[in-house]
Amino acid sequence: MKKAREVFPAVRKVAKDVLTVPNLISVAGAALVMHGSKEIYTAKGLAECAVGRLADVLDGKVARMTGQTSNTGAALDATTDKIVMAKILYEMNKKELAPKYVLGTVAILNSINAVATGIANLRSDEKAETRPTKSGKVGLAMETVALVAYAAAELADKRTNSPKPAEILRKLGAGAFAASLLPAAHATRTYIERAINGNAEKENPEEPRQITDVNRTLGSMAMLGRLSGRS
Repeated sequence: MKKAREVFPAVRKVAKDVLTVPNLISVAGAALVMHGSKEIYTAKGLAECAVGRLADVLDGKVARMTGQTSNTGAALDATTDKIVMAKILYEMNKKELAPKYVLGTVAILNSINAVATGIANLRSDEKAETRPTKSGKVGLAMETVALVAYAAAELADKRTNSPKPAEILRKLGAGAFAASLLPAAHATRTYIERAINGNAEKENPEEPRQITDVNRTLGSMAMLGRLSGRS
């Protein structure tokens, strides 16, 4: 009976962290992409992938709006991101929908990020290492835009007689890929540092204390000034 009483709160806490609206959005978005990526060269498949990836942007905002942020949700978000991207890359490579260097670069960066995150979590007691960085989110968004644009170019080739729409979409894909490189590289560097240091989101632990010390010093000086003015 005592064991049951001890286990129940733990189960309830896990259920509270897992069974949330943001996590439901994450899972639903991932399921859409997994299904749509099989036919990403069609209008239906492309639309499913686009909506699914949009859900990945919304889940974090919904979590903050509803106060349902948690390490479990962050881990789920990061894990689904990697799985979904791997699936898209696999299907696009199989159907040759984008240049090999684009697919290869995105695959390598995401693989390094996944491995580094795993190592960081193993080395640290905290699970904040799982949380994506802002630069990682930006880089992933731009990578997604690039891949969707390349897939849309293939669709435009089949749907239109003019080569112009496909050319424009491929240029958009190339531009989005180029724009993704800087934030993606910054994110990869951060993930590697997390793996090495094992102290995610604590890259500058002294900075908050320094700011506090400065504020205290200024407050003390102001207090001394007021006291001296009264004397």
